[in-house]
Amino acid sequence: MQPLRIHSKQLKHLAKKYVWWEQPAWALAHPDIFLANVMNLGEWGDILTIRKLLGDEVLRQALQEAPPGYFSYRSWDYWHLKLNLLPIPPLPKREFK
Repeated sequence: MQPLRIHSKQLKHLAKKYVWWEQPAWALAHPDIFLANVMNLGEWGDILTIRKLLGDEVLRQALQEAPPGYFSYRSWDYWHLKLNLLPIPPLPKREFK
């Protein structure tokens, strides 16, 4: 997924809130992790903000390219239904060697 080109004050605030272990610029450069965290852990107001700023197409892409380990089963199913990405594929799993 390409880095996010929108760098609004709201988006930087959310990046800091949902990817607290890195700088907001890092989170915006890694939207797969940033958006997965917001979609999985986000408060309703934050979800609305993300949808307004980025649109559902960006969220669809984030969901389709989600790294393993960032979504719960509940969030995974919810977002696939909400964004009309059916049938729902299996949750991405980490591979251990």
